[in-house]
Amino acid sequence: MHVGIGDIRKSKGLAKSFDWDGAYKLEGIDFEGPLKLDLKVTNAGSRVMVTGPVKTTVRLPCTRCSEDVAFPLEVELEEEFLPAHSEEAMTRAKDLLDGTFTFENDRVELDELLRQEIEAASPIQVLCTENCRGLCAQCGANLNREDCQCSPEEQDSRWAALKDLTPGTSRKPKKSK
Repeated sequence: MHVGIGDIRKSKGLAKSFDWDGAYKLEGIDFEGPLKLDLKVTNAGSRVMVTGPVKTTVRLPCTRCSEDVAFPLEVELEEEFLPAHSEEAMTRAKDLLDGTFTFENDRVELDELLRQEIEAASPIQVLCTENCRGLCAQCGANLNREDCQCSPEEQDSRWAALKDLTPGTSRKPKKSK
């Protein structure tokens, strides 16, 4: 997805709106509905500023059972784009971790910015339900849908003494006489 900026590059301070409300595909993002953009693209002199809200719903795997979860996201963009061959962009490009966005040919490409912002706003862990039972560690059955027939795991006898402890208690070593 790109925004043409030839019309606002004529003078510092010129701005334009860019709206999008529809299906969209980005590598690494699994959308569960439309992507909604209401962006303002502004000529800020030596750079172009892109600001505004991004709203969408993404599908993420449940941390416990791997079932898909629809997760609504709302992100506020505020990013600068430098001319691709400017001295500042070339200087920043030497630092591989800089993450500078650039534009050329009077168009700003939004895909990488959108992908990074959506991924950063997505939670690392998400649950399908608060009481998700997850997967059986032995057979992999989804315990939300079925009870597995696996026998209880054999416990390591070295940990047997800890089984008798209750939370908040501790054993004090016996004193030698």
